Amino acid sequence: MQNKEANESRLPKSPKAQGFRVEDLLIEASSGGLRIPAFQRPLRWRSKGVIDLFDSIRRGFPIGELLLSRGEAPETILTYGPVTIDAPHQHSALWVVDGQQRLTALIATLLREDKTPRSDIWAIWYDLEEQEFRLLQKREANPSWLPLNVLSDSVKQLRWIRNWPFAEDREDLVERALDLGKSIREYELPAYIVDGANQNVLRLIFTRMNTAGVRMRESEIFEALYGEEGDKPIRSAVARLCGLGFGQIDEDLFLRCLRVTCNLSRSETIDADANIPTDSIRRTETAFRRAVDGIVAGAGIPHWKLLPYRLPLIYLTAFYDKFGDEDLRVDRMVGRWIWRGAITGDHEDVTDARVTRLVKEMRESPTSGEALTRLLSRLKNMDFGQHQKNSPLDEIDQVIRLNRASGKIFVLGLLAANPKRPLEEQQLLDFESEQETLDDITNNESGIDPTKILRSITNDGKYGSDVVIRLPRMERREFSSADDATLESFLLSREAIELLEKEDIRQFRKVRSQLLSTYLARFVADRLGDDVDIRPSIKSIVAGTDR
Repeated sequence: MQNKEANESRLPKSPKAQGFRVEDLLIEASSGGLRIPAFQRPLRWRSKGVIDLFDSIRRGFPIGELLLSRGEAPETILTYGPVTIDAPHQHSALWVVDGQQRLTALIATLLREDKTPRSDIWAIWYDLEEQEFRLLQKREANPSWLPLNVLSDSVKQLRWIRNWPFAEDREDLVERALDLGKSIREYELPAYIVDGANQNVLRLIFTRMNTAGVRMRESEIFEALYGEEGDKPIRSAVARLCGLGFGQIDEDLFLRCLRVTCNLSRSETIDADANIPTDSIRRTETAFRRAVDGIVAGAGIPHWKLLPYRLPLIYLTAFYDKFGDEDLRVDRMVGRWIWRGAITGDHEDVTDARVTRLVKEMRESPTSGEALTRLLSRLKNMDFGQHQKNSPLDEIDQVIRLNRASGKIFVLGLLAANPKRPLEEQQLLDFESEQETLDDITNNESGIDPTKILRSITNDGKYGSDVVIRLPRMERREFSSADDATLESFLLSREAIELLEKEDIRQFRKVRSQLLSTYLARFVADRLGDDVDIRPSIKSIVAGTDR
């Protein structure tokens, strides 16, 4: 059986080597003869990658080989960035197995129609004076700049040069423009063409080739191998989970939850030979939903990007896969564990070895209560009266940073005071932008934008003592007329507001710091709690004995 599968994964004949000039590839693309398979990953390049590609071509550097597969292709509409192509049915189209990022950069840059390319990563120009490639955003192009989309064919380039203001006065720049166009159009990319390979073989080749350059994320490899034609199983699951109001989680985080839930070792590579259970997506999604319920109900954390550490989300997905019954006492124990691990910093260690050890102990426990009691017992001997690693009190007198656990706990404390006015979750917790914005956000992934959840009431102050939860349509002047109960919900007082109106910011911060210190100390003590409420229930103990 194994030999049969191995033979089915072989190519009927060796790939054929061929060279393609850039201008030939553009002709293929324009006619609809160049296709991107459904299993290809999303585009990952940024403008720097596009510029580096063209700079390497100009210098004559190698930019890597292409791997193409020849086969039938249906009538469709193709999109390469700003370029749209009506592609007819093709009997012998070239499917891109490896080289999608490079080919998309070439097509999107050189075949776009706009006279003044700007505002996207393919709006590349060449500064003929400085001999450098440039990205054009909002400003006007310098007169010495040449848009690369006029270089797709020599006729178009000559027409542009005739209308160029420097055409007669700067013969040296004209020569540079002509040389650049010739070097790009005639640059030859080596390629291998595979004939007669089925989709499974192509998927396998694709994943094994993507080990250099912009590496594929593991979730992209999973979807390339295990998604049906055009299907993205992890992306679809993540989209469905958005309905929980817990935010759009990272796809690689979902895959890690899947690994833990389905007991797949991190040493097992996600490839065509991996033993992935057929119900892995369904199981993980079901358990993840229950984990979110436990985190929200037990710990009062409304969004995954306010979760101080990722360990609880990964562990609890596996936990609720085994213990799926709804139990308020279990959720309270879950909440206690989350808060103790967050405030002490115990959950910072989310290494594979630790997660594996914790999940193994959980699976050996006969009941959910016993599993959680064992978890909490690890933290039982900690002196919670001492200053903790992630105390929100540390945020009061410093600039708020929401990429650290103490900053998130500080915000959760402000939210727990239940500020007046109904919260509109979409406005309050809209963290999904991937734009690199504030300097405060220093993590690699898209983080939390403090300006979307916090507002300063001291003329753009950023210290913890300066901020309150931002509520929709609530202006700063409204605090002056607010009643005492409303002010208290924002952890303010009448005295603090009067000092603010007098612009005595120093004294205001002193008063507000005291209010925050008193409240947050109670908040931390309540979340850490004592051991009375974390013992397993009698029902749980009896159930364990019966087993």
